[in-house]
Amino acid sequence: MSTSKPANYYAVPELAAAYDADSKARQDLQFYLALAAETGARRVADLGAGTGLLCSLLAGQGYEVTGVEPEQTMLSLAAAQPHADAVTWIRGTAENLPEAWADLVLMTGHVAQYFLDDTAWVQVLTHAGRALRPGGRLAFEVRNPDVEAWRRWEGTHSTSRGTVTQTVRRQDDLVTHTDTWTDGSGTRTTIETLRFPSWDTVTAGLEAAGLTVDQCWGHWDRSPVRRDSPEWIFLTEAV
Repeated sequence: MSTSKPANYYAVPELAAAYDADSKARQDLQFYLALAAETGARRVADLGAGTGLLCSLLAGQGYEVTGVEPEQTMLSLAAAQPHADAVTWIRGTAENLPEAWADLVLMTGHVAQYFLDDTAWVQVLTHAGRALRPGGRLAFEVRNPDVEAWRRWEGTHSTSRGTVTQTVRRQDDLVTHTDTWTDGSGTRTTIETLRFPSWDTVTAGLEAAGLTVDQCWGHWDRSPVRRDSPEWIFLTEAV
């Protein structure tokens, strides 16, 4: 199967279905599960829930969970997760988060990098803050731009469905990668743009949305933020 126009990865069923398998080494799931316990959360909203894996894990541990996801293909996969029936699923964006409902709002899987300008960034943070109950928290991560993770994306890599060849283009703090996926059925091409914001951009958005930084870590092992830290992991609180 070949396509002439690059597609959205998350809208291609054959690719989206392999997301969890291709991401099985991810370290953020256990981190956020532990964070939910430590913050004493009872109600958790996952913004950009994707395949619903984290929502399912949270529901399995007894949390009341709402998963918000704009892409129907991903929601269809989420419906097959083990504890999907215990999760409230919303097809939509941050604007659709329930008002003053959550003790903890999460943006995992680098969802925070899909907001490509300052306006979009402040808007999602504002809606996340609106969804929090008094004393609630927002947690998310972005890749540290100084580490230039996109340089490791270029080239051909193995996946659970064959191979993917990636090319990368950078313009200011935006990085666009075009990926050609090859397996026994042919090739598919997808394209995606992510923002690698500066520290000042991230924190200015938080301030504008009325959120303060409680803690910040540089990696999933909770090491402090350093210049070479691969991640900036934020735990914030509504003012």
